[in-house]
Formats: sequence, structure tokens, C-alpha cells
Amino acid sequence: MIYVIRNKFSNDLPSRDNKITNELSARISEINVNLTAEIEKNKVRDGSITAEIEKTFIEMNKKFSIEVSTKIANEFSACLFEVNSTFTAKLVRNNNELNKKLTGEIAKINSRDAGYISKAQKILSIVNNVTTRLDNIEEACCNDFGNISSEFTSIKISIEALRNEMI
Repeated sequence: MIYVIRNKFSNDLPSRDNKITNELSARISEINVNLTAEIEKNKVRDGSITAEIEKTFIEMNKKFSIEVSTKIANEFSACLFEVNSTFTAKLVRNNNELNKKLTGEIAKINSRDAGYISKAQKILSIVNNVTTRLDNIEEACCNDFGNISSEFTSIKISIEALRNEMI
């Protein structure tokens, strides 16, 4: 009967984790040996399985359940830690790659902006030069107009003087 329980339990364990399976099989064998010894002691005494053997079986079963639960929890925690570590490492690597790409793009944009600013400053400088030249031309024209006006006035006076002399 114990052999059947052991085989059924062993067959239910995942085949991927041989270490735990081997440890559990060893523990089940130990329980089987202990129970068989108790049964043999009982047979010598009164030939039947007593409440004491059942109590021993229940205690051993509880210990076994706790051990199995602990091993499964530890194995699960280890796997979870490994997955978390791998995920975190990949996330950090992807983040670093993305930061490098973004930093490169920002540098390109800043470089283009600097070029645009330089060109805009050159254009503003040309516009200022043209404005200054136009102001100078306008001033020269105003000065020349004043000279021309004064020449016209002088010519007009001369013409009037000549007309008065002719009359």
C-alpha cells in the first residue's frame, strides 16, 4: 500500500526537476522503511496496525507535506528571482540603448539648430547692412535735394535778374 502511494506521488512530480524528485523519493523511502519497521513491531506485539502507527504515519505525513511545500516555495522563489533578474537586466540594457539613440538624435537636432541660428544671424547682419546703406543713400539724397533746391533758387534769382534787366 505504501509503495503504491509512493509511486503515485512520484509520478505526479514534474519530470523537469530531478533534484527535487530524487529528494522526495528518498524521503518517501525513509518514511516507508520507518512505517514498515513499526508495522513489524506491531505484528510481533499483537498482529495489527495500532493507533500508534497511524499517529506516526500522520506525523510523518505532516512533516513530509511541510518539507515538500518548503522545497516548492524555495524553488519557485529561485525561479522568480532568476526571471526578475533577467527581465531587469534586459530592461536596463534596452533603456541604455534607447537613451543613446535619443541622445544622438538630440545632438543632431541641436547641431541643425546651431546651423540655423548661424544662418539667421548672417541674414540679419545682411539686412542691417542693407538698412544702413539705404539710410545713407536717403540722407545723401536729402542733402543733394537741399543742394539742388538751393541751386534752383539761385538759378531762379539769376533768371529774374536777367528778366528785370531786359525789361
